[in-house]
Amino acid sequence: MPGWREADFGPALAAFRRQCARLEARTPDAALSGEARYGGTVGQWLPACARAELVAAGGERAFFESHFVAHFVESSGGQARLTGYYEPVVNVSWVRAPGYTEPLLERPFDAVTVDLGAFAEAYDSEALRGAPRRLTGKLYGDRVGPYPSRAEINAAPPSPAFAWAHPVDVYTLQVQGSGRIRFPDGSERRAAYAFQNGYRWRSAIGRARELGRISDGSWAGFRRYLDSLDETSARAALAEDPSYVFFANEAIADPSIGPKGAANVHLTPMGSMAVDPAFHPYGALLFFDAQYDGAPMRRLVVAQDTGGAIRRGPLRGDLFFGTGPEAGARAERMNAEGVRFWTLIPRAAQTPVALADPATLS
Repeated sequence: MPGWREADFGPALAAFRRQCARLEARTPDAALSGEARYGGTVGQWLPACARAELVAAGGERAFFESHFVAHFVESSGGQARLTGYYEPVVNVSWVRAPGYTEPLLERPFDAVTVDLGAFAEAYDSEALRGAPRRLTGKLYGDRVGPYPSRAEINAAPPSPAFAWAHPVDVYTLQVQGSGRIRFPDGSERRAAYAFQNGYRWRSAIGRARELGRISDGSWAGFRRYLDSLDETSARAALAEDPSYVFFANEAIADPSIGPKGAANVHLTPMGSMAVDPAFHPYGALLFFDAQYDGAPMRRLVVAQDTGGAIRRGPLRGDLFFGTGPEAGARAERMNAEGVRFWTLIPRAAQTPVALADPATLS
């Protein structure tokens, strides 16, 4: 693994320790993931978790080398791409006001998530085993159907708003998955991810650029473009992306700690990564070799999150850069094609180890 000996393992160890706190509360013989096809059982990770608490500064690399074996991740399809994301901090209003015209909506009561894997196991259905593991939808009486798109949600919001913000700021929160919201009195809370309507993410910024409405494809350029439109036209521009994220209004107990990812673990800057959970289990250790700002970037990270734009196969990742505008500027520059990944498996979990086709470990 190129750059392994020179890598900074501190953030990865911090993220791994946080993941271990979750693992230690689970049944040891449970599979690390019911969705991904490798990782072994929870119990096979616990010896490394116990040892992780004893690692002193400077001993991080030796710890990972002693307890894990690296496997190269290969795939004949999907994206080989690494991007970055962050936790934005946006100004909001308690009520709708000029400049604060887009709502942050709570999770709707009619939103449901269906675990098709559970049905496949219960019914012993080969057809269901080949379907996506989870689907999100809406209750329509006694049946479940697709959830409305962004345009339909905008036309008839299905839940109350707990804050209002600039349309681009709300879209930023939705793309990043969560963020901190700052009210007029200076108080801050967290708009935490609560539910996504199930549609694949399609960049509204990218679409505006394709149509020739903006030239540079930046967030600043997109904001200027929306500010030049009336409210109806601005919403139509955002509705080019049918994906929609609802939030939970949460207190921030410790401002130094990042938001929780999909693994229900607080994210660690430069130590946590979003992945496609159909291929990589939450808690997996992944080492990557990529280019950033014209130079190699090689890091060990923990799979602790996902996102609509990240469910693209085993070679797609999204690195968490931290909180605030500086982290956002660094995250926006992360867009590495041809990234290579290795996954680190506990020595106790070496057999069996496999990824579903078209990906393999070697």
